Amino acid sequence: MATPADDFLDPSKISPRQWLILTLGVMAAVLDGYDIIIVAYTAPAISQEWSVSPSEMGVLFSASVFGMALGAMFLAWLADRFGRCIVVSAALLIAGVATLLAAYSQGVTSFVALRFLAGLALGVLVATLPALVGEFSPRLHRTAILGVLMAGNSIGGFVGGQISAELITEHGWKSLYFYAGLGSILLGIAIYFLVPESLAFIAKRNPTGALQRINRILTSLGQATVQSLPAFAAETQAEKATVFSLLTPTRRMTTLLCWSTFFCGFLAVYFISSWVPQILVNSGFAQVDAIRATSFMALGSILGTLLLGFIARWVSLNLLIAVMFAVGACVMYALNISLSNVENLSFGLISVMMFVIGVSMMAAFSSLYTVAMTIYPVQVRSTGLGWAAGLGRFGAVLSPILAGAMIDMGVAVDTMFLYFSIPVLLAAVGIKLVKMQEMA
Repeated sequence: MATPADDFLDPSKISPRQWLILTLGVMAAVLDGYDIIIVAYTAPAISQEWSVSPSEMGVLFSASVFGMALGAMFLAWLADRFGRCIVVSAALLIAGVATLLAAYSQGVTSFVALRFLAGLALGVLVATLPALVGEFSPRLHRTAILGVLMAGNSIGGFVGGQISAELITEHGWKSLYFYAGLGSILLGIAIYFLVPESLAFIAKRNPTGALQRINRILTSLGQATVQSLPAFAAETQAEKATVFSLLTPTRRMTTLLCWSTFFCGFLAVYFISSWVPQILVNSGFAQVDAIRATSFMALGSILGTLLLGFIARWVSLNLLIAVMFAVGACVMYALNISLSNVENLSFGLISVMMFVIGVSMMAAFSSLYTVAMTIYPVQVRSTGLGWAAGLGRFGAVLSPILAGAMIDMGVAVDTMFLYFSIPVLLAAVGIKLVKMQEMA
Protein backbone atom coordinates (compact mmCIF):
# COMPACT_ATOMS: atom_id res chain seq x y z
CA MET A 1 0.00 0.00 0.00
CA ALA A 2 1.56 3.29 -1.11
CA THR A 3 1.75 6.23 1.24
CA PRO A 4 0.83 9.74 0.03
CA ALA A 5 4.52 10.66 -0.11
CA ASP A 6 5.09 7.85 -2.60
CA ASP A 7 2.52 9.27 -5.01
CA PHE A 8 4.58 12.14 -6.43
CA LEU A 9 5.52 9.91 -9.35
CA ASP A 10 3.15 8.79 -12.07
CA PRO A 11 1.94 5.33 -10.93
CA SER A 12 3.15 3.61 -14.13
CA LYS A 13 5.47 5.96 -16.07
CA ILE A 14 9.25 5.41 -15.98
CA SER A 15 11.24 8.26 -17.54
CA PRO A 16 14.79 7.94 -18.96
CA ARG A 17 16.21 9.66 -15.85
CA GLN A 18 14.41 7.15 -13.65
CA TRP A 19 15.83 4.31 -15.75
CA LEU A 20 19.31 5.73 -15.13
CA ILE A 21 18.69 5.87 -11.36
CA LEU A 22 17.32 2.34 -11.30
CA THR A 23 20.24 1.07 -13.40
CA LEU A 24 22.77 2.63 -11.04
CA GLY A 25 20.90 1.05 -8.14
CA VAL A 26 21.07 -2.38 -9.74
CA MET A 27 24.78 -1.88 -10.46
CA ALA A 28 25.29 -1.11 -6.76
CA ALA A 29 23.42 -4.30 -5.87
CA VAL A 30 25.59 -6.26 -8.32
CA LEU A 31 28.80 -4.99 -6.71
CA ASP A 32 27.34 -5.57 -3.26
CA GLY A 33 26.41 -9.15 -4.17
CA TYR A 34 29.89 -9.82 -5.53
CA ASP A 35 31.62 -8.28 -2.52
CA ILE A 36 29.52 -10.35 -0.13
CA ILE A 37 30.41 -13.68 -1.75
CA ILE A 38 33.99 -12.86 -2.77
CA VAL A 39 35.45 -14.54 0.34
CA ALA A 40 33.75 -17.81 -0.58
CA TYR A 41 35.31 -17.68 -4.06
CA THR A 42 38.77 -16.93 -2.69
CA ALA A 43 38.57 -19.21 0.38
CA PRO A 44 40.43 -22.21 -1.12
CA ALA A 45 43.32 -19.99 -2.29
CA ILE A 46 43.48 -18.07 1.01
CA SER A 47 43.37 -21.29 3.00
CA GLN A 48 46.29 -22.69 1.01
CA GLU A 49 48.43 -19.53 1.00
CA TRP A 50 48.00 -18.65 4.69
CA SER A 51 47.44 -22.19 6.05
CA VAL A 52 44.05 -21.28 7.54
CA SER A 53 42.20 -23.97 9.53
CA PRO A 54 38.44 -24.58 9.02
CA SER A 55 37.56 -22.85 12.30
CA GLU A 56 39.76 -19.85 11.42
CA MET A 57 38.19 -19.78 7.98
CA GLY A 58 34.79 -19.55 9.66
CA VAL A 59 35.95 -16.37 11.44
CA LEU A 60 37.30 -15.01 8.16
CA PHE A 61 33.94 -15.69 6.48
CA SER A 62 32.09 -13.97 9.31
CA ALA A 63 34.19 -10.78 9.54
CA SER A 64 32.37 -8.83 6.83
CA VAL A 65 29.02 -10.36 7.79
CA PHE A 66 29.43 -9.24 11.40
CA GLY A 67 30.28 -5.76 10.16
CA MET A 68 27.20 -5.79 7.94
CA ALA A 69 25.00 -6.73 10.88
CA LEU A 70 26.29 -3.85 13.00
CA GLY A 71 26.19 -1.40 10.09
CA ALA A 72 22.60 -2.30 9.17
CA MET A 73 21.36 -2.13 12.76
CA PHE A 74 23.19 0.89 14.13
CA LEU A 75 24.02 3.05 11.08
CA ALA A 76 21.05 2.61 8.71
CA TRP A 77 19.17 5.32 10.62
CA LEU A 78 21.54 7.81 8.95
CA ALA A 79 19.51 7.38 5.75
CA ASP A 80 16.28 8.28 7.59
CA ARG A 81 18.03 11.31 9.08
CA PHE A 82 20.27 12.71 6.34
CA GLY A 83 18.93 11.16 3.12
CA ARG A 84 19.13 8.03 1.01
CA CYS A 85 21.42 9.23 -1.76
CA ILE A 86 24.29 10.63 0.32
CA VAL A 87 24.33 7.53 2.54
CA VAL A 88 24.31 5.09 -0.40
CA SER A 89 27.17 6.99 -2.04
CA ALA A 90 29.25 7.12 1.16
CA ALA A 91 28.64 3.42 1.84
CA LEU A 92 29.91 2.46 -1.61
CA LEU A 93 33.01 4.63 -1.24
CA ILE A 94 33.95 3.25 2.18
CA ALA A 95 33.29 -0.36 1.18
CA GLY A 96 35.28 0.15 -2.00
CA VAL A 97 38.34 1.55 -0.26
CA ALA A 98 38.32 -1.23 2.36
CA THR A 99 37.90 -3.94 -0.29
CA LEU A 100 40.64 -2.52 -2.47
CA LEU A 101 43.06 -2.36 0.48
CA ALA A 102 42.28 -6.02 1.26
CA ALA A 103 44.16 -6.85 -1.93
CA TYR A 104 47.34 -5.72 -0.16
CA SER A 105 46.78 -7.71 3.07
CA GLN A 106 49.74 -9.75 4.24
CA GLY A 107 47.91 -11.93 6.75
CA VAL A 108 44.64 -12.90 8.37
CA THR A 109 44.54 -10.09 10.96
CA SER A 110 44.66 -7.15 8.55
CA PHE A 111 42.41 -8.96 6.10
CA VAL A 112 39.73 -9.59 8.73
CA ALA A 113 39.89 -5.96 9.91
CA LEU A 114 39.38 -4.63 6.37
CA ARG A 115 36.56 -7.08 5.67
CA PHE A 116 34.85 -5.94 8.88
CA LEU A 117 35.11 -2.28 7.77
CA ALA A 118 33.75 -3.11 4.33
CA GLY A 119 30.94 -5.01 6.04
CA LEU A 120 29.95 -1.99 8.12
CA ALA A 121 29.50 0.05 4.95
CA LEU A 122 27.74 -2.72 3.06
CA GLY A 123 25.34 -3.18 5.98
CA VAL A 124 24.25 0.42 5.55
CA LEU A 125 24.01 -0.07 1.79
CA VAL A 126 21.70 -3.11 1.91
CA ALA A 127 19.38 -1.26 4.30
CA THR A 128 19.31 1.97 2.28
CA LEU A 129 19.50 0.95 -1.38
CA PRO A 130 16.04 -0.72 -1.55
CA ALA A 131 14.48 2.39 -0.01
CA LEU A 132 16.21 4.69 -2.51
CA VAL A 133 15.30 2.58 -5.54
CA GLY A 134 11.79 1.82 -4.29
CA GLU A 135 11.02 5.48 -3.72
CA PHE A 136 12.02 6.30 -7.32
CA SER A 137 9.90 3.45 -8.71
CA PRO A 138 6.33 3.95 -9.99
CA ARG A 139 3.83 2.36 -7.63
CA LEU A 140 2.40 -0.18 -10.09
CA HIS A 141 5.85 -1.57 -10.95
CA ARG A 142 7.53 -1.21 -7.56
CA THR A 143 7.49 -4.88 -6.53
CA ALA A 144 8.89 -6.00 -9.89
CA ILE A 145 11.59 -3.31 -9.84
CA LEU A 146 12.63 -4.24 -6.31
CA GLY A 147 12.76 -7.84 -7.51
CA VAL A 148 15.22 -6.78 -10.23
CA LEU A 149 17.23 -4.88 -7.62
CA MET A 150 17.44 -7.90 -5.35
CA ALA A 151 18.39 -10.03 -8.35
CA GLY A 152 21.35 -7.69 -8.75
CA ASN A 153 22.95 -9.32 -5.71
CA SER A 154 22.69 -12.69 -7.42
CA ILE A 155 23.95 -11.27 -10.72
CA GLY A 156 27.04 -10.13 -8.83
CA GLY A 157 27.49 -13.61 -7.44
CA PHE A 158 27.04 -15.36 -10.80
CA VAL A 159 28.98 -13.03 -13.09
CA GLY A 160 31.58 -12.55 -10.37
CA GLY A 161 31.96 -16.32 -10.12
CA GLN A 162 32.66 -16.67 -13.83
CA ILE A 163 35.14 -13.79 -13.80
CA SER A 164 36.73 -14.90 -10.53
CA ALA A 165 37.58 -18.34 -11.88
CA GLU A 166 39.65 -16.72 -14.64
CA LEU A 167 41.15 -13.93 -12.53
CA ILE A 168 42.36 -16.31 -9.83
CA THR A 169 44.01 -18.49 -12.44
CA GLU A 170 45.71 -15.60 -14.24
CA HIS A 171 46.37 -13.00 -11.52
CA GLY A 172 45.82 -14.62 -8.12
CA TRP A 173 43.06 -14.18 -5.53
CA LYS A 174 44.04 -10.64 -4.49
CA SER A 175 43.09 -9.27 -7.92
CA LEU A 176 39.41 -9.96 -7.12
CA TYR A 177 39.48 -7.55 -4.18
CA PHE A 178 41.33 -4.87 -6.13
CA TYR A 179 38.84 -4.73 -9.01
CA ALA A 180 35.77 -5.09 -6.77
CA GLY A 181 36.97 -2.22 -4.60
CA LEU A 182 37.75 0.01 -7.56
CA GLY A 183 34.32 -0.62 -9.06
CA SER A 184 32.56 0.32 -5.82
CA ILE A 185 34.52 3.57 -5.55
CA LEU A 186 33.67 4.63 -9.09
CA LEU A 187 29.99 3.76 -8.67
CA GLY A 188 29.77 5.66 -5.37
CA ILE A 189 31.05 8.79 -7.11
CA ALA A 190 28.59 8.33 -10.01
CA ILE A 191 25.59 7.98 -7.70
CA TYR A 192 26.58 11.08 -5.72
CA PHE A 193 26.53 13.24 -8.86
CA LEU A 194 23.72 11.60 -10.87
CA VAL A 195 21.04 10.54 -8.36
CA PRO A 196 18.82 13.15 -6.62
CA GLU A 197 17.46 12.73 -3.11
CA SER A 198 14.34 10.62 -2.57
CA LEU A 199 11.13 12.61 -3.03
CA ALA A 200 9.40 10.70 -0.24
CA PHE A 201 12.27 11.47 2.13
CA ILE A 202 12.20 15.19 1.31
CA ALA A 203 8.44 15.35 1.81
CA LYS A 204 8.50 13.56 5.16
CA ARG A 205 11.34 15.73 6.47
CA ASN A 206 9.52 18.81 5.06
CA PRO A 207 12.51 21.18 5.18
CA THR A 208 12.31 24.81 4.09
CA GLY A 209 11.90 24.94 0.32
CA ALA A 210 10.86 21.28 0.11
CA LEU A 211 8.12 21.94 -2.47
CA GLN A 212 10.48 23.82 -4.79
CA ARG A 213 13.14 21.15 -4.42
CA ILE A 214 10.69 18.34 -5.14
CA ASN A 215 9.38 20.12 -8.24
CA ARG A 216 12.93 20.64 -9.55
CA ILE A 217 13.57 16.91 -9.15
CA LEU A 218 10.23 16.00 -10.74
CA THR A 219 11.07 18.22 -13.72
CA SER A 220 14.49 16.56 -14.10
CA LEU A 221 12.75 13.18 -13.99
CA GLY A 222 10.30 14.19 -16.73
CA GLN A 223 7.37 13.92 -14.31
CA ALA A 224 4.54 16.36 -13.63
CA THR A 225 5.12 18.91 -10.86
CA VAL A 226 2.85 19.25 -7.80
CA GLN A 227 1.11 22.23 -6.27
CA SER A 228 1.56 21.28 -2.62
CA LEU A 229 3.05 18.70 -0.31
CA PRO A 230 0.85 16.00 1.23
CA ALA A 231 -0.17 16.61 4.82
CA PHE A 232 1.30 14.26 7.38
CA ALA A 233 0.16 13.77 10.94
CA ALA A 234 2.27 15.71 13.41
CA GLU A 235 3.25 12.53 15.24
CA THR A 236 4.42 10.98 11.94
CA GLN A 237 6.67 13.91 11.13
CA ALA A 238 8.02 13.98 14.67
CA GLU A 239 8.62 10.22 14.87
CA LYS A 240 12.29 9.38 15.35
CA ALA A 241 13.77 6.54 13.34
CA THR A 242 14.91 4.20 16.14
CA VAL A 243 14.46 0.53 16.95
CA PHE A 244 11.75 1.51 19.44
CA SER A 245 9.66 2.93 16.59
CA LEU A 246 9.65 -0.56 15.08
CA LEU A 247 8.28 -2.12 18.26
CA THR A 248 5.20 0.02 18.87
CA PRO A 249 2.08 -2.06 19.66
CA THR A 250 0.79 -1.86 16.08
CA ARG A 251 4.15 -2.93 14.59
CA ARG A 252 5.59 -5.28 17.20
CA MET A 253 4.32 -8.67 16.02
CA THR A 254 5.05 -8.01 12.35
CA THR A 255 8.50 -6.71 13.21
CA LEU A 256 9.38 -9.74 15.35
CA LEU A 257 8.19 -12.13 12.65
CA CYS A 258 10.24 -10.22 10.08
CA TRP A 259 13.36 -10.33 12.27
CA SER A 260 13.08 -14.07 12.97
CA THR A 261 12.51 -14.85 9.29
CA PHE A 262 15.58 -12.86 8.26
CA PHE A 263 17.65 -14.63 10.94
CA CYS A 264 16.65 -18.12 9.78
CA GLY A 265 17.13 -17.17 6.14
CA PHE A 266 20.61 -15.78 6.72
CA LEU A 267 21.59 -18.80 8.82
CA ALA A 268 20.87 -21.21 5.95
CA VAL A 269 21.87 -19.03 3.01
CA TYR A 270 25.31 -18.16 4.37
CA PHE A 271 26.08 -21.78 5.11
CA ILE A 272 25.40 -22.58 1.46
CA SER A 273 27.15 -19.48 0.08
CA SER A 274 30.24 -19.71 2.30
CA TRP A 275 31.02 -23.40 2.46
CA VAL A 276 29.90 -25.02 -0.80
CA PRO A 277 33.05 -24.09 -2.83
CA GLN A 278 35.33 -25.35 -0.05
CA ILE A 279 33.22 -28.50 0.43
CA LEU A 280 33.36 -29.30 -3.29
CA VAL A 281 37.14 -28.81 -3.38
CA ASN A 282 37.49 -31.10 -0.36
CA SER A 283 35.29 -33.63 -2.18
CA GLY A 284 37.67 -33.78 -5.13
CA PHE A 285 36.42 -31.06 -7.50
CA ALA A 286 38.94 -28.69 -9.08
CA GLN A 287 38.87 -25.17 -7.62
CA VAL A 288 37.69 -23.66 -10.93
CA ASP A 289 34.87 -26.21 -11.24
CA ALA A 290 33.83 -25.66 -7.60
CA ILE A 291 33.54 -21.89 -8.17
CA ARG A 292 31.65 -22.30 -11.44
CA ALA A 293 29.22 -24.86 -10.04
CA THR A 294 28.47 -22.63 -7.04
CA SER A 295 27.89 -19.64 -9.32
CA PHE A 296 24.91 -21.47 -10.90
CA MET A 297 23.15 -20.93 -7.59
CA ALA A 298 23.41 -17.19 -8.21
CA LEU A 299 22.09 -17.63 -11.77
CA GLY A 300 19.08 -19.49 -10.41
CA SER A 301 18.53 -16.76 -7.86
CA ILE A 302 18.42 -14.14 -10.61
CA LEU A 303 15.71 -15.96 -12.52
CA GLY A 304 13.81 -16.93 -9.38
CA THR A 305 13.80 -13.40 -7.96
CA LEU A 306 12.56 -11.93 -11.25
CA LEU A 307 9.89 -14.62 -11.45
CA LEU A 308 8.70 -13.92 -7.90
CA GLY A 309 8.52 -10.19 -8.61
CA PHE A 310 6.39 -10.86 -11.71
CA ILE A 311 4.00 -13.37 -10.10
CA ALA A 312 3.59 -11.14 -7.02
CA ARG A 313 1.28 -8.94 -9.09
CA TRP A 314 -1.40 -11.61 -8.61
CA VAL A 315 -0.29 -13.74 -5.63
CA SER A 316 0.72 -12.51 -2.18
CA LEU A 317 4.50 -12.17 -2.07
CA ASN A 318 4.87 -13.67 1.40
CA LEU A 319 3.00 -16.81 0.30
CA LEU A 320 5.26 -17.16 -2.74
CA ILE A 321 8.35 -16.77 -0.57
CA ALA A 322 7.09 -19.40 1.89
CA VAL A 323 6.53 -21.93 -0.91
CA MET A 324 9.99 -21.30 -2.39
CA PHE A 325 11.68 -21.69 0.98
CA ALA A 326 9.94 -25.05 1.39
CA VAL A 327 11.14 -26.15 -2.05
CA GLY A 328 14.68 -25.06 -1.17
CA ALA A 329 14.63 -27.17 2.00
CA CYS A 330 13.67 -30.22 -0.06
CA VAL A 331 16.56 -29.65 -2.48
CA MET A 332 18.97 -29.30 0.45
CA TYR A 333 17.80 -32.71 1.63
CA ALA A 334 18.47 -34.09 -1.87
CA LEU A 335 21.94 -32.52 -1.78
CA ASN A 336 22.47 -34.24 1.56
CA ILE A 337 21.79 -37.62 -0.08
CA SER A 338 23.96 -36.83 -3.13
CA LEU A 339 27.00 -35.79 -1.09
CA SER A 340 26.86 -39.05 0.85
CA ASN A 341 27.68 -40.72 -2.52
CA VAL A 342 30.11 -38.10 -3.79
CA GLU A 343 31.84 -40.50 -6.18
CA ASN A 344 28.68 -40.43 -8.30
CA LEU A 345 28.28 -36.64 -8.10
CA SER A 346 29.19 -35.03 -11.44
CA PHE A 347 29.84 -31.38 -12.21
CA GLY A 348 26.61 -31.25 -14.21
CA LEU A 349 24.48 -32.67 -11.41
CA ILE A 350 25.88 -30.41 -8.70
CA SER A 351 25.43 -27.41 -11.03
CA VAL A 352 21.76 -28.29 -11.57
CA MET A 353 21.17 -28.69 -7.84
CA MET A 354 22.86 -25.36 -7.13
CA PHE A 355 20.69 -23.76 -9.82
CA VAL A 356 17.48 -25.12 -8.28
CA ILE A 357 18.53 -23.96 -4.80
CA GLY A 358 19.07 -20.53 -6.35
CA VAL A 359 15.65 -20.47 -8.04
CA SER A 360 13.91 -21.47 -4.84
CA MET A 361 15.67 -20.69 -1.56
CA MET A 362 17.98 -17.91 -2.70
CA ALA A 363 15.24 -16.11 -4.63
CA ALA A 364 12.92 -16.36 -1.62
CA PHE A 365 15.65 -14.95 0.60
CA SER A 366 16.36 -12.03 -1.76
CA SER A 367 12.67 -11.15 -1.81
CA LEU A 368 12.57 -10.71 1.97
CA TYR A 369 13.93 -7.18 1.46
CA THR A 370 10.89 -6.31 -0.65
CA VAL A 371 8.66 -7.47 2.21
CA ALA A 372 10.51 -5.27 4.70
CA MET A 373 10.38 -2.37 2.25
CA THR A 374 6.60 -2.80 1.94
CA ILE A 375 5.56 -3.06 5.60
CA TYR A 376 7.39 0.01 6.98
CA PRO A 377 6.37 3.65 6.31
CA VAL A 378 8.78 6.19 4.80
CA GLN A 379 9.94 7.81 8.05
CA VAL A 380 11.30 4.53 9.47
CA ARG A 381 11.83 2.53 6.27
CA SER A 382 15.63 2.38 6.22
CA THR A 383 15.67 1.79 9.97
CA GLY A 384 13.20 -1.08 9.55
CA LEU A 385 15.21 -2.58 6.70
CA GLY A 386 18.41 -2.09 8.67
CA TRP A 387 17.27 -3.86 11.82
CA ALA A 388 15.70 -6.75 9.89
CA ALA A 389 18.86 -7.22 7.83
CA GLY A 390 21.16 -6.51 10.79
CA LEU A 391 19.61 -8.92 13.25
CA GLY A 392 19.26 -11.42 10.46
CA ARG A 393 22.95 -11.17 9.71
CA PHE A 394 23.76 -12.47 13.15
CA GLY A 395 22.48 -15.70 11.65
CA ALA A 396 25.01 -15.17 8.86
CA VAL A 397 27.75 -14.53 11.44
CA LEU A 398 26.84 -17.69 13.33
CA SER A 399 26.39 -19.87 10.24
CA PRO A 400 29.97 -20.19 8.86
CA ILE A 401 31.49 -20.33 12.35
CA LEU A 402 29.06 -23.07 13.34
CA ALA A 403 29.74 -24.97 10.13
CA GLY A 404 33.52 -24.70 10.62
CA ALA A 405 33.23 -25.94 14.20
CA MET A 406 31.05 -28.85 13.03
CA ILE A 407 33.63 -29.84 10.43
CA ASP A 408 36.40 -29.69 13.04
CA MET A 409 34.28 -31.93 15.29
CA GLY A 410 33.97 -34.50 12.53
CA VAL A 411 30.33 -33.93 11.54
CA ALA A 412 29.74 -35.28 8.04
CA VAL A 413 29.21 -32.59 5.42
CA ASP A 414 26.10 -34.27 4.00
CA THR A 415 24.51 -34.29 7.47
CA MET A 416 25.12 -30.53 7.84
CA PHE A 417 22.96 -29.88 4.78
CA LEU A 418 20.17 -31.69 6.57
CA TYR A 419 20.67 -29.64 9.75
CA PHE A 420 20.70 -26.33 7.87
CA SER A 421 17.47 -27.16 6.04
CA ILE A 422 15.61 -26.78 9.35
CA PRO A 423 15.93 -22.95 9.56
CA VAL A 424 14.77 -22.79 5.92
CA LEU A 425 11.49 -24.41 6.93
CA LEU A 426 11.19 -22.08 9.94
CA ALA A 427 11.70 -19.09 7.61
CA ALA A 428 8.85 -20.39 5.42
CA VAL A 429 6.51 -20.46 8.41
CA GLY A 430 7.61 -17.03 9.67
CA ILE A 431 7.18 -15.17 6.39
CA LYS A 432 3.75 -16.75 5.80
CA LEU A 433 2.55 -15.13 9.04
CA VAL A 434 3.73 -11.62 8.09
CA LYS A 435 0.88 -9.32 6.99
CA MET A 436 1.75 -7.67 3.67
CA GLN A 437 0.48 -4.17 4.37
CA GLU A 438 2.18 -0.96 5.44
CA MET A 439 1.99 -0.38 9.18
CA ALA A 440 0.98 3.02 10.49
